[in-house]
Amino acid sequence: MQISVRYGLLTALSFGLLTACENGGGGGSSESAEMDDLSGTISIEARSRVDSDTADDIRVGLAIGNSPNDERPGSTPQSLPGSGIFGGYVSVTGGVYTDSGFDFYADAEDQIQTQLAAGDRVALQVFAADTNLAGPDVEFSINTTSGDLCGVNCQDGPPFVYVHEQATVDAIIAISAKDGGPARYVLTVTSDTQTPAMNVAYAEPGFRVDEAVITSQPAKTGTLVQAAALGASEARALGNGAWHLRRVPASVARIYSGDELEKARKATLDWIRELQVRSDILAAGPNYLYNAQTVEPNNDPLYQLQWHYPLINLPLAWQLAPNAGESVGVAVMDTGLFSTSPGSYGNWHEDLVENVPVVASDIIGPDQFLDFVTGTLDIDTQPGRDRNPADPGDGKAQSSNFHGTHVAGIVAAADNSIGMVGVASKSTLIPVRVLGRDGSGSLSDLIAAINWAATNGQVDVINLSLGGVGPDASLERAINAAAANGKLVVAAAGNQGSDVLTFPAAFDNVIGVGAVDGARKRAGYSNIGGSVDLVAPGGDASRDANNDGNADLVISAWGEDSGDVFEARYAGLQGTSMAAPHVAGVYALMKEAARSAGTPEVTPQQFASLLQAGLLTDDVGNATEYGAGLINALKAVNAALDGSEVKLLSSTPSSLQFSEAVSSQGFSLAAYPEDSAVTVDTVNVPEWIELTPVPSGPPTGEIITATVIMDGLEADASLRDVITINYTGGSQPSLEIPVRLQLGNVPGDTDAGRHYVLLVSTDDDPETLAQQVVESSDGGYRFAFTDLEPGEYFLVAGTDNDNNGFICETGEACAEYPVNGLPEKIVIGNEPISGVTLTTSFRRPTISSMGLPRYGFGGYRLMTGPSDQSTPIRQLESAP
Repeated sequence: MQISVRYGLLTALSFGLLTACENGGGGGSSESAEMDDLSGTISIEARSRVDSDTADDIRVGLAIGNSPNDERPGSTPQSLPGSGIFGGYVSVTGGVYTDSGFDFYADAEDQIQTQLAAGDRVALQVFAADTNLAGPDVEFSINTTSGDLCGVNCQDGPPFVYVHEQATVDAIIAISAKDGGPARYVLTVTSDTQTPAMNVAYAEPGFRVDEAVITSQPAKTGTLVQAAALGASEARALGNGAWHLRRVPASVARIYSGDELEKARKATLDWIRELQVRSDILAAGPNYLYNAQTVEPNNDPLYQLQWHYPLINLPLAWQLAPNAGESVGVAVMDTGLFSTSPGSYGNWHEDLVENVPVVASDIIGPDQFLDFVTGTLDIDTQPGRDRNPADPGDGKAQSSNFHGTHVAGIVAAADNSIGMVGVASKSTLIPVRVLGRDGSGSLSDLIAAINWAATNGQVDVINLSLGGVGPDASLERAINAAAANGKLVVAAAGNQGSDVLTFPAAFDNVIGVGAVDGARKRAGYSNIGGSVDLVAPGGDASRDANNDGNADLVISAWGEDSGDVFEARYAGLQGTSMAAPHVAGVYALMKEAARSAGTPEVTPQQFASLLQAGLLTDDVGNATEYGAGLINALKAVNAALDGSEVKLLSSTPSSLQFSEAVSSQGFSLAAYPEDSAVTVDTVNVPEWIELTPVPSGPPTGEIITATVIMDGLEADASLRDVITINYTGGSQPSLEIPVRLQLGNVPGDTDAGRHYVLLVSTDDDPETLAQQVVESSDGGYRFAFTDLEPGEYFLVAGTDNDNNGFICETGEACAEYPVNGLPEKIVIGNEPISGVTLTTSFRRPTISSMGLPRYGFGGYRLMTGPSDQSTPIRQLESAP
């Protein structure tokens, strides 16, 4: 999109709500607006607040203290409404930034007052304002009359995460700089258990340059894709309509570095954008890289200390399932399997060998593979795809090689008195190599492997102890095909300690598994939110939560490959990679136990139904951190042997959030499984909510609108309740849909901080060509530029809370026209334009909302004064 503005010259600037001296002023009359070349407004994300003593505030003498420990005027905690977001700055000392020469200032502590209700989660993310200085050391506490709520209940950070499980309480959050350089931070408080709130940075998953993964339109599936017509030199089928494209032949592809890499990335993404708009392509995306989800190993001989099995009642489950998953096929898609002779199939780890098919032909046909790793990630002796899934090792003492062996041991190590034992010790272990060098793999290789497994009759469950992939449609299509063919897909929820969605765990047809320690507490690294369906033991090297005298590491098979000699070993690891195979193994126990007992077959859909009904897990905490709870092997096998089909009524979304800005929301009801004959009888609705229509009879999937009745509510009302839908024909009598209303977002109180509005050049090295500064008024900002030179510009705005001379960095509020992450050109032409709108936020859009990732974005540089001045001054502030 391009918009035109009348002809003019870039001379002086017309300011929105401030003059050049930043001391107030109006937005201009209607007469002056007619003279503006470009004018508009910037709205602010609801419930945003900003630190009152940022470095930018200190610089201009407008800082107001917000901590009793602060000597500045005011020095009382700032207020943050429920479900709010707060951006700020802290630093132990003052100094000068190494890149810009701007000053930073001491501000050791900020305090924020808020109210926490049961289910609220608090997250603090911290970012270095100058990466050339020592990293900031920040402490975090949540103080109430009964003490610090955080303490041992907070995730070690940053990021710091706390989920409130107590009664509503007033709290003061303290953010204190203890050491290191200056820091920006973003504090979020939210009540929604599933929607990400911590997406304050652009996700930058790795991908292979000059490559793409596409899914052709259904009409083209199974036909040959013409590479040249798609701007590619090679096209390789991945199955199920997916294709791997290369712009440059593999034989001449090279490794990029530095500036070349950035240019190659940009060219690849531009090519993919062209593919995305083609009518013959259903989906197109980068060939993402993904990684094993574990933390480096500890090679101590701890294999007898399998604390994690009693934690999930596994010994008792074995008594109910004595065949231990026999004949259930578990495909472990990972780094491959340890072998004493990795150049050929066989000679597997002594604790795994009896559960691996003797020859490859027992698993695959003549033209099929078990090693899918290709390209530069493939470091074995047989480059390209082949039939040998052995892990080639890398000779390093601490690495991600043999990660797949560790995962496989948790699932299927034999009960042979040699070392340790797996969850399903008689299951059939199908090793599939999809991770290569340094524990990394490519999206195209993973899709090909899943599409193979989807049609392989010996595979019952697929374990993916990996993550980091963007939300790719071709990958989701492959997973959906596997699920439709009766394969349960289990994945690690990720080790970032964040609520930002991790794929593949966050896909609908994947069981995402978070990690707990020996005390059944979430491990600090384990992700939360929409990537977590349940939790399982993943370990935590920093804790001995069960007081057995040893760190809570998960012990399993490993290998050593020093001096080209491969020897079987054992190791203790931690990570959601270790949690996922516990669930895959329990599913194998369930499936075999049901077969042996003659009860109905356990299917992925039934597993999901049982999970939703709470029949597979123990309740160990809130749904945000623990999903449906901790897997309980005994309960799970009991549920499989019971054989009764679980029939439920479900809601999408599963909870409803309301505010001043969102007074109505739609949801739909569905039977689970789809053919269940459930019937809605009565509905109980809170008195402050109205439903249209009121559901009754069998669910049809129609949208039901829930609307808040605002009459009679207090201006700052904070309400929690449930919509109860009573139904018959199901395994449970009712469905409860949690509802939350949070008012009190007074527009005049909404403030994202002083904003610098810039017009920047549209080339690859953006230069700021015009600049002004505005303050918030009535929940937004107004800006106006006059006398602009004709040409193309990007219109952007944002805070510089740390005063380092850049806006829109991670941790700063940012607005780009028309939306963040997808700036479009404004063309200055012959006609003035007004009414341009942007929205500023401390959050950043997700890959799903942008369509493709954004790489290498470091913000926009502010204009500075003449180079002969000893102290850098923004040009705006030196204007007459």
